[in-house]
Amino acid sequence: MFEPSDLINLVLSTVTARPGAAEAIQATMQRATEFPSPVQAQLAGIALHPAGRALAEHTLDAYWADRSRQDDLLATASQTREVIIGSGFHAATYAAIRVLSGFAKPLVLERGGRAGGTFAMTGHPTFYVNSRNRPGGAGLAGDQGAGLNVLPGAPIQAANLSMAEYQTNTDMAVVIRLALAQFADVITDAEVTAVSGDDRDVDIDIRGRRALTAGRLIDARGVGDPTAKAAANGTSVLTFNPFMQRMAGPWPLRGVRRAAVIGGGDSGKCAVEALLGIAPPPPLAAAALDHVDRVDWYAETLPETCDDWQNRVRGRYQAIGRYLRPDRFGVQRLTVIDRQAQPIALPDAVLIDGRTYDLVVLCTGNREAEIDGLGARSFTAYSLAGDMPVARKHVGWPVYRVGPHARLSFTDVEYTTGIADTPANAVSMFRTGPKTAALAASLPSTDDI
Repeated sequence: MFEPSDLINLVLSTVTARPGAAEAIQATMQRATEFPSPVQAQLAGIALHPAGRALAEHTLDAYWADRSRQDDLLATASQTREVIIGSGFHAATYAAIRVLSGFAKPLVLERGGRAGGTFAMTGHPTFYVNSRNRPGGAGLAGDQGAGLNVLPGAPIQAANLSMAEYQTNTDMAVVIRLALAQFADVITDAEVTAVSGDDRDVDIDIRGRRALTAGRLIDARGVGDPTAKAAANGTSVLTFNPFMQRMAGPWPLRGVRRAAVIGGGDSGKCAVEALLGIAPPPPLAAAALDHVDRVDWYAETLPETCDDWQNRVRGRYQAIGRYLRPDRFGVQRLTVIDRQAQPIALPDAVLIDGRTYDLVVLCTGNREAEIDGLGARSFTAYSLAGDMPVARKHVGWPVYRVGPHARLSFTDVEYTTGIADTPANAVSMFRTGPKTAALAASLPSTDDI
């Protein structure tokens, strides 16, 4: 039986007490027998109702930001407690499986003001999840019985929240955040600056906060920080996250008639979708007011024609291809330019190779966010039975890297099944999530280190 945490109970009581916000709860309770428990049916109802979801999100943010609660958690932390850096998909997966395996709740440290990782960087949908939305448990990409957007152990799954072929980032965000609410203690605005340790425990320094000691540290910081951060000026030149945060606001493309995207990975593709108007629509947007006339996409090795795009690019991004040919008026809005580019910000525009743009989005990859003591060279592959690498372990301390941050190489099975044929699968949730879950289920108690 699912026993809700105090925070989950707070969310439920807050939403049910608000007139109008509890409508979807009543609807999902008509199908409560199809959920593992009535509480989980209620949570799905909250997430399905815009007003209920907004109220639940506000309740979570306010609770996690409460300074007195945070100080109490830091003051009572012990040498046997597990601490997680980062609050995204892999932090939630580790916490859920750990608690369901009979261990204590981990303490999650999130450097930003909002827990949930990249999927929760805005409260409004701004991009689509890569894998198709379908029910089922975790599995490989070719398994038709697998739901690839699964967060192992979460109270509800993304497939409970939408019938759309591809779900928005906020659907996954609410699953992550509810899992954290159930299975972890979260502290936001807690930036880890340094880590030191020995073979039994680790000392964690937090900017402006009380330092703490943990029996084990899980480094779940995701893909890292943008490599082009120094080139962005925050107005006309943006990296991916600030651009998506802009797309979550009203009239996000005001004054943008000519734009450029630099980088051809998944972030670049999502940015192009936003500029073309085929991403989730902003809260306030209108075709006559937020229409980009031309998008130049500086990316090497990408298809440059519609036919080539349809033959070479996976289904999730097929809609982009039709913009690589002229429309019925002879206008082609999207052009792929096969070369690297370096933007130069001018007072009223951005310059690339003699062309001026109103906005440039930099999607040129990410690099590790530096924390003193956690350099990449200090970690080696950590495998379970069958020689399956599930994380990277520090050579001397009880510290583990999980998820994209672990940079796990493809396995023989992933080469055989074709998963490795798509380089972006290296950081896909369906590939890395089960590995994090396996680690959480297998590690001994911190008392046994």
